[in-house]
Amino acid sequence: MFSNLNKFINRNTANTLFFKLYISVTAVIIGSIVLVSISMDYYYDNLDDVTFVHDASFAAKLLDDFVEDSERWNMEVDLLSRFTGFTIESISMKNALQYHQEHELLDVVDIPSNKSYPPLPAGIGKWGIFVYLHDEKDDRLAVILPSNDGLLHIVDNAEMIYPMDGPEDWEDDYAELFLLGFIFLSIALVLYLTVRNISNHVYRLSAASLALAKGDLDTRVNDKIPAPLNQMAASFNKMAESLQHSQHQQRVMANAIAHELRTPLTRIQLVMGLLSDEEHSEYTAELHRDLGRYSVEMEALANDILMLQTIEHNPSSINKTVDLRGLMTSRESEFKRQYPDICISSSIDLVSVDGNPRYLQLIIDNLVKNACLYADSHVKLTLNKHVDCCCIIVEDDGDGICPLQREQVLDAFTRLDNSRSRQTGGFGLGLAIVNTAVKSMKGEIEIKTSELGGALFVVTFKHSN
Repeated sequence: MFSNLNKFINRNTANTLFFKLYISVTAVIIGSIVLVSISMDYYYDNLDDVTFVHDASFAAKLLDDFVEDSERWNMEVDLLSRFTGFTIESISMKNALQYHQEHELLDVVDIPSNKSYPPLPAGIGKWGIFVYLHDEKDDRLAVILPSNDGLLHIVDNAEMIYPMDGPEDWEDDYAELFLLGFIFLSIALVLYLTVRNISNHVYRLSAASLALAKGDLDTRVNDKIPAPLNQMAASFNKMAESLQHSQHQQRVMANAIAHELRTPLTRIQLVMGLLSDEEHSEYTAELHRDLGRYSVEMEALANDILMLQTIEHNPSSINKTVDLRGLMTSRESEFKRQYPDICISSSIDLVSVDGNPRYLQLIIDNLVKNACLYADSHVKLTLNKHVDCCCIIVEDDGDGICPLQREQVLDAFTRLDNSRSRQTGGFGLGLAIVNTAVKSMKGEIEIKTSELGGALFVVTFKHSN
């Protein structure tokens, strides 16, 4: 469960393509909706201002037929206030100018001029009718309009903005907010599912690529996915099939060559044995010895190829506790006997590991043999035990390996110095077998420079839980 959660978090971090695409598309859509909403609100706010000015102008025109402050004028004002909700009162020019200075100007609305009206005070309505914010608490609007007898101060009624059944209006606002939120969430969810589906296909292709890189050539992906990802999936499957076929052909060829070499080698060795029983000249005897050595080398080559192919493609499943200290000590004694001119020293801790005993011996034998062949006079073996791992270290006092060639030397049939290879023998398979065996046991191999002056090989195995 925790691994799946960690995978989900890693796939949705801010630096992933999926996250950036999802956030970008969602932000653009929601931003567009918000921008349109703000624009519409601004439009309707301006529309409300214009509507109020025109309604107030119409009310002022209705009062033109009556004498200001007369009984009929007061009755008409009362009637218009009930009908429109406006507060209408006459105002002097001095008070109008003071009102203009004390209240916030919201808008300027142009209305057709009427020559029969007296002019407005200086600075008021010169370029149209000024709309003021009369009261900040209830956002009521106000205008000052000319009339036959002077100026009229008309104020909108708060009840026109917030009706008497206000709670229902608030409920309508809540409903609109809920609807808007629902729209946003729906858009985000649809986008998430769509982009997530594309992201999952990409991650499956990525996982398959990693599996193929690790050597699992049976890996295939589903190509029944939307274009253009289906083309990538089909190309990946063709590539995997081609690699699998090529590796199979190479494996068959290598195994066939190694097996087929054994039959003529056996016959040659039989003939050489029969010829060795007869008397020969010194020159002929030397040729016989060379042929015998060559046949032994060819047999060793065939065995090494078979061993490398077996470890790489059919690794053994044998796994048991191995006394690594005892194994290294016994192999040290054997190599001292084989290479009496080389000083082999050791520093071996008491270590036991879970692994394949045959592979562990191959690793030790090939590393020590390689060190003895290229050392000038000294080879050192070390086995260190750590808290979470153990290390097999083999070093020599030879010429060492150039840092640029340390990865190359682990490939099959790699001989960095042909002249030295002819002197020391070998076909460049020993370190390749070591590298393959180490990887099959989930270990690591590293090449460094030894304090002795030559190469230093470090093989690390993690302790099992």
